[in-house]
Amino acid sequence: MSRTTTKLLSVLIFCGAVALVAAPTLSGTGGRPLIDAIRRRDEKAIDQLLRSRVDVNAAQPDGATALSWAAYLDDAKLVARLIAAGAKVNVADEYGETPLTLACLAGDATIVKSLIDAGADVNAARWSGESALMIAAGSGATEAVKLLIDKGANVNAVESRKGQTPLMWAAAEGHSDVVQLLIEHGADVKAASKSGFNPLVFAATKNDAKSVQSLLKAGADPNYTLPDGMKPVLVAAAYKSDQAASALLDGGSDPKVADKAGVTPLHTAAQLGATDLVKKLIAKGADVNARTHKTPPPRRGGGFNFAPVGEQTPILYAARANQVDVMKVLLAAGADPSIKAQDGTTLLMSAAGSGHVEPVQLAYTVDPDVKAVTQTGSTVMHSAVTFTLQNSTQEEVCKVVQFLADKGAPLDEKNAQGRTPIDIADILPIDKAVNLLTELIIKSGSTPKTPTKR
Repeated sequence: MSRTTTKLLSVLIFCGAVALVAAPTLSGTGGRPLIDAIRRRDEKAIDQLLRSRVDVNAAQPDGATALSWAAYLDDAKLVARLIAAGAKVNVADEYGETPLTLACLAGDATIVKSLIDAGADVNAARWSGESALMIAAGSGATEAVKLLIDKGANVNAVESRKGQTPLMWAAAEGHSDVVQLLIEHGADVKAASKSGFNPLVFAATKNDAKSVQSLLKAGADPNYTLPDGMKPVLVAAAYKSDQAASALLDGGSDPKVADKAGVTPLHTAAQLGATDLVKKLIAKGADVNARTHKTPPPRRGGGFNFAPVGEQTPILYAARANQVDVMKVLLAAGADPSIKAQDGTTLLMSAAGSGHVEPVQLAYTVDPDVKAVTQTGSTVMHSAVTFTLQNSTQEEVCKVVQFLADKGAPLDEKNAQGRTPIDIADILPIDKAVNLLTELIIKSGSTPKTPTKR
């Protein structure tokens, strides 16, 4: 089993679970006719070879045997026949892969039972310590997990690469039945991997509310802190895991927790448009006007600074992200539309920066100051064109520009860098906005300002 592939559980900003999935090599078998026949699924040749008493334990150069291949190919009848013919069940290849670990990957309880009954080591593990039980747990093979546990498999074994346990493997893949089964047999719900992830955090990333509930009932800490300061509910919010986050909140997670930047679950849920989670957080006491921490002042000089501005509230996050429904929920819950970000950015400016007209229209009803100016001299029209069009179109940006112009927003002011909205739109470029602004300025009886020379 020399070919190894990696199965990676990805995190926006976080370290997650990694499981190695090994498979028999697909290169030559070195003249092992039985293995050749098994790989070809040639039942006639397999039958002839077994009747001729071929060596069933002949191995490939990497140590893979016919039984390993049969287990990998999930052929229960062939596994039983090879065992009856004298196949050794505990032969490991150079990576530590055994017929049992391969059977657990496939998750076939019939094969797992056949191998265990024939004397397979239930604590067999790959070279990195990934045990048969971990593999079965990660595969969601509940019956195989039961068989292994009943025969003495270590439910709290730790693999060496990531420091993960079978319970973490099950939680990382959202297998709630396996999670419950492992808990019932003494799995440690508080164990943490080398990255600091514990089963509860893994379950949060998979939006597995049932596992979250099982883990909390078994004693997991709903306010567990990761090495980077994150909490399970923050992780759930970041993954838009509404149901898991709700279960965490019901289980005692603090709705007001914040990460190192001061971002709360409500900020994240608002930005992602997780309306149900926003409502749940508010119902649990989240602060609708919580502010993120202050940030360093923007660098002087040319270019644009798209780094997040500090002291932002959830509704500013929602407005910038074009999450209109969330904006409505936050306003109804008491969000203050007059609160500005650290640099003076208003709700209307944040909405304008979304590149969509609907949040701008809503923001205008509660924050109609179209002439507000930030500490860097930017106007609401600067915000309207400072957009990369990743989630909008030139036509939509023009709708924003037209709406603001109709409400009396300044069209041609220079910011601290000496740039007008037309300058910014031209650089990005948003050609249709350039044309529209030019037409509007001329129509007003003025001539577009010349950019400040640098």
